[in-house]
Amino acid sequence: MFPKIKIKPSFFVVAAFCFKLNILKYFLTVFLLVILHECCHIFTAMLWGIKTKRIIITPIGAYADMPALEQLHITKRILIALAGPLFNLALCPFCGGILRQTNLVIALFNLLPLYPLDGGKIFHYLISYFIGVLRGNLISVRLSIGLSIMLISAGLTQLILYPPNLSLLCLGIYFYRFNKANTVNMTYSFYKTVINKNDNKIMPVRSMAASEKMDIKAVLYRLGWDHYSIIYVRKNNDIFKLTEERLLSYVMTKGIKGTLGTVLNEI
Repeated sequence: MFPKIKIKPSFFVVAAFCFKLNILKYFLTVFLLVILHECCHIFTAMLWGIKTKRIIITPIGAYADMPALEQLHITKRILIALAGPLFNLALCPFCGGILRQTNLVIALFNLLPLYPLDGGKIFHYLISYFIGVLRGNLISVRLSIGLSIMLISAGLTQLILYPPNLSLLCLGIYFYRFNKANTVNMTYSFYKTVINKNDNKIMPVRSMAASEKMDIKAVLYRLGWDHYSIIYVRKNNDIFKLTEERLLSYVMTKGIKGTLGTVLNEI
């Protein structure tokens, strides 16, 4: 079944603005290249059985909503994210002039470590794999907000030098607002994915050692999408095994305040 398509109202506002400036043809050309870029992500994900729920069209292009993407191994997720930029780079030798430059800009811009661009997703996947998803979320969002502010600054300079060019300013504001609002969504998505891990899938197990005085929040930061965690807790002269299911069960009922010792006392 073909995914649903949702068009943001701001897309039509920007299209009308480009028509007024007599650059609608260029805007539609860029938009077509971005759509093809996004189709590469969708088709690559389909190779590993991931279906796209919907495609959201915005003034800066489009992005595909793939709810089950976290089920894949990190290597496959990175390949899906790279599919779009590689497509634009592959087109460069067959294009000339402004079209070649446009493909190059689309590819390089999407590789910036700015969420939800492809480079931002790859950065998020890698850092989450090594230091835990929640910590990765925090660092990814902070980096993206910092880069958004840099884009806004560059956009203000662009507006002064080349009025009425608002491209960088609009991009910076969009990414800033997106990442400000996305912090809670990323955390919710993480908890939902971890709690509903597929029991029929063979996953690697990671173990960690901690004292009973360690905060629950610090341990949650170490959990991941694509592996199970077992925490060995040192309490007095004994070592107790705490599975991530038990830890999350405690968190769902009692919250994240407290220490691992508190969790052991409850169970």
